[in-house]
Amino acid sequence: MENGVEISSRHGFWSRLVRAWFRLTRRRIRLLRAGEIPAEGPALFAVSHPAGYLHALVLSITIDRPVHCLLPKNLSPGPLSRFLARHMGVILYEEELTSSQAGVQEALNVLVSGGSLVVFADQHATSASVPGTVAGTAAALVEHAEAQLMGSGIAVYPVHLFLPESTPQSREILIYIDSAIVRPTGQAAAAPNAETAGLVTALEARFQENAFQLRPVDLEFFLSDLEEVLRTGLKEDWASRPDWKQDTEGFVLSRFTTEWVKQTNYLHPSQLVALRKTLDDYRGLQKQCALRELEVEGGDTPLGSGWRRALLWFETLLGLPIALYGFLNHGAIALVLFLAGSFKRNSSRARTTELMIRAGVTLAFYILQILLVAHTWGRAAAGYYAPSLPVSGWYLWRYVGLVRPQARLLFISLTIPALKRKIQRLRHALLNELDQTLTPSEEKTRVTR
Repeated sequence: MENGVEISSRHGFWSRLVRAWFRLTRRRIRLLRAGEIPAEGPALFAVSHPAGYLHALVLSITIDRPVHCLLPKNLSPGPLSRFLARHMGVILYEEELTSSQAGVQEALNVLVSGGSLVVFADQHATSASVPGTVAGTAAALVEHAEAQLMGSGIAVYPVHLFLPESTPQSREILIYIDSAIVRPTGQAAAAPNAETAGLVTALEARFQENAFQLRPVDLEFFLSDLEEVLRTGLKEDWASRPDWKQDTEGFVLSRFTTEWVKQTNYLHPSQLVALRKTLDDYRGLQKQCALRELEVEGGDTPLGSGWRRALLWFETLLGLPIALYGFLNHGAIALVLFLAGSFKRNSSRARTTELMIRAGVTLAFYILQILLVAHTWGRAAAGYYAPSLPVSGWYLWRYVGLVRPQARLLFISLTIPALKRKIQRLRHALLNELDQTLTPSEEKTRVTR
């Protein structure tokens, strides 16, 4: 119990209930920290990640001391979720913290009473002001609380949170609590504004060093891939319009989009990782489709024209029974030659000797098969059967050596249109996801210029 602000013990019933729920859903939480966190004394944890109900629960059960999380009411819909939030020490406020005097006062009471407070980034702010928003809110709360504490310092810890966007990809939640920000002492009374500005600057610098962000090289690849996807989407859209003459030459990502990507890299890296995964899938499908098109249409393939494809389909389908008939006639011959080592590439026998062995075995089997047919169905059937043996053998060789590889290309060509439609759907889904992320709720934002 801290100055009238109710909070369950970290080892209380509600905390155990939330932990049991995470274990039931197989969500693993891993806490990483740069140093030990004092069990007593006022502390503020500034989380660079936008606020979320699940995020508040995770931090409430993970940090090694009772904490109060500031959370907008709209992220806790329903009486049951609000009931649990209050028992977990979550302070619910209106959409804007600055317009919620009750929420601000409750947060100040926590710090003044020596408790710990968690402040999230404001998800309603624009991307350009998010880092300043969370850092400014944290600094303002610290300034007002320290004024009531008559100069006693409040430890401020930057926190980086990585919550996977898609649980099938990863079910591990990562939390990194950075070391406390070292602030000069003795300046609060003389220059409170300078002290607050220095804290804001220090927090923003820590946020830009997010432990879970993409590396600069990977970020450049991401921006390059994103630019090409957007350009491809515009090209496809304009190609569907009659008499549209504008092309995408010279189109690049807007500065707004580039800044959003860079800020999301350290404020909400899990979102960027999810987009990167979608981009990688898109790139993989594009590469797969390009390889199939090159295999089907490139080189000396006979699939370049329609009539050649028609003839190949005709021979592939109608020639299959003849090839099966040839296999029945020559299956035993091939088995004997294989057991005799006739198909070994490093055979020590001379080429002429090898050919004589193959010819002798084939002729012997031909004679045996003709005699068997004559004994079973008569000489007339054997007379028709005898010339079919070499003919079916020749066609089996042609079908296996020539028709079958080309037929494989035919079947691959059938998969290309479906693969292109899948690529198109994935690109549209990626663009829609990006548009919904970049576009504020009341205004559409263009992402290219």
